[in-house]
Amino acid sequence: MEYRLVKRKGRKWDVEWQERVPRGNTFKTVRKWLSTGTDDQEKAEEFFNGFVNGTTDVRGNALYNISEVLQEYTVELINRKTAMRNMQRHYSIVRMLLRHMGDIDFRTLNKRMTKEYIRSRDVKPQTASRELDVLSAALHYCKDEELIEWTPFRFENVQGVPRERFLSQEEINKLLDACESYHMKLWTLIALSTAARSGAILSLTCDRVLFDDNIIDFRDPTIEGKHKPRSTIKMPQGLRPYLVDAVNKSVSGYVVERDGKPMKNIYGEFIQTAQRAGLRGVTPHVMRHTCAVHMVKNGVPIYEVSKYLGHKSVEITQKHYAKFSPDFMERSSEVGSSLISGEKLRVIQ
Repeated sequence: MEYRLVKRKGRKWDVEWQERVPRGNTFKTVRKWLSTGTDDQEKAEEFFNGFVNGTTDVRGNALYNISEVLQEYTVELINRKTAMRNMQRHYSIVRMLLRHMGDIDFRTLNKRMTKEYIRSRDVKPQTASRELDVLSAALHYCKDEELIEWTPFRFENVQGVPRERFLSQEEINKLLDACESYHMKLWTLIALSTAARSGAILSLTCDRVLFDDNIIDFRDPTIEGKHKPRSTIKMPQGLRPYLVDAVNKSVSGYVVERDGKPMKNIYGEFIQTAQRAGLRGVTPHVMRHTCAVHMVKNGVPIYEVSKYLGHKSVEITQKHYAKFSPDFMERSSEVGSSLISGEKLRVIQ
């Protein structure tokens, strides 16, 4: 095995070599490295000789660049049996990261480089920021597994503008009237009344619609690994007759099906339906948001809304929906009003 002593700009001297390591069912030649911990060439050479001769008991890192870090993390996600839909999104993001940063030494990565990545990508800053979230997760995973020595830092992060679009009752009626197919109208009815995500609705099987208990269980036992949480809710009575009809007609065992087969995606057909209804800025996720907003507007407690949505914490629900509550900041508003109107403040016990 051939070792060499190298020094890159801005770094201490390193010992580097190539080694074949297992990757799944095969082997891959990777570059390993070990820092000498010094800028002094004479001391670095002394360290190097001790390492090569076996008199220095040290161990190098198995991974060298960002592409190898992403590969390790991808294998881990596969082993976790991450949902295929999430893996497809992951692969798409990894392709972009590899194209722009794959050969970069992860040890040289810094916040300035993450800023430059966001600015250089020909996409919305929020999209590029989400791509960097994957890289950050990969680096943290490899560090926790002791595959790399890496000093964590906070990546540049760009938050998107919250989606405020929700449908009025009049718009809901227009959307339902525009549904031309049985499965499209069924999906829309379920989405509007249960606030379930699109994937949860499409993967809902008939055996998880419990008519005797009046419950819909959106939790999919076939999904393993990390995924968006799903809830078990009380069946909306207005939805019940549609569910009874759908379950009786089901051929595939799924509630929503097309031509006797389960559906993998509803997005394109839904967008066309919304366009026929004359609605702008309406995506499948707007159905979930619409249901949540109307629940809060009608006085449903935030805690109950949170459980209905399947949020991990009530704080997430409060952040997005508390402002729609009829009594949101009511007392604060009354005090502010009294300060400019001269009205006597009410004594709050």
